[in-house]
Amino acid sequence: MVNSDLIFTIDDYSRTAVGAKLVEKENAFEHLSVARKAIETYGIPLSYYVDKHSLFKFVRYGGIHNVQRVVDEEAHIQFRRALNSLGVGIIYANSPQAKGKVERPFAYIQARLPFECERYHVKEVKEGNKILQGILYFYNEKRAHSEIEEIPIQRLNRATKEGKSKLRPISQEVDLDTIFSLHCQRKVKKDGTISYDRRKWKVGRFPEQEVTVCLVPNEKIIVLKDEQKIGEFQL
Repeated sequence: MVNSDLIFTIDDYSRTAVGAKLVEKENAFEHLSVARKAIETYGIPLSYYVDKHSLFKFVRYGGIHNVQRVVDEEAHIQFRRALNSLGVGIIYANSPQAKGKVERPFAYIQARLPFECERYHVKEVKEGNKILQGILYFYNEKRAHSEIEEIPIQRLNRATKEGKSKLRPISQEVDLDTIFSLHCQRKVKKDGTISYDRRKWKVGRFPEQEVTVCLVPNEKIIVLKDEQKIGEFQL
């Protein structure tokens, strides 16, 4: 398979893998997309544990070899903003125990995914993600975790049923497209337009004032003024 990056998130209590995706190249929006899907599926957590010196870790697959690397500052800023807007805190996990919770399932995937991709002659990331989902299904729903000695998804479901889960449902009023997009600032010109991606967009209000442009790549941009939507344009 071509070189690719793995984005990976687990639930601390149950060890359920709540988010995982192979991407051709990691970037801020891919991380936001994985976090969004995890939150839509399982709920809003109290906080995210992240490494002290880097927000994410990756495995770059090339055959059976891997190299760990860190994300750039853009992803730090965008990810922290999105989480904070949902009331989710960030905890920097310094202890080996905290890091071990994610390293163990990471190693589980790392030991299987490259071999399975080579076994089935997988060349594309899209096909690799199908194999990844099969591995995660077995990890989450068929295999007792070596430390908690329970099947992760059963532990998570029981906590939810007994009212012990800290995951919160998402309000229907929350605009996830806006939260999990890439934000940048633009100044409205005197003619009521903004410039973005070498194109002009007609906002029609707030000349010479700062607005926030929220990019959903290959789909649309949303324009905010003081957190209120004032425009939406399809790309």
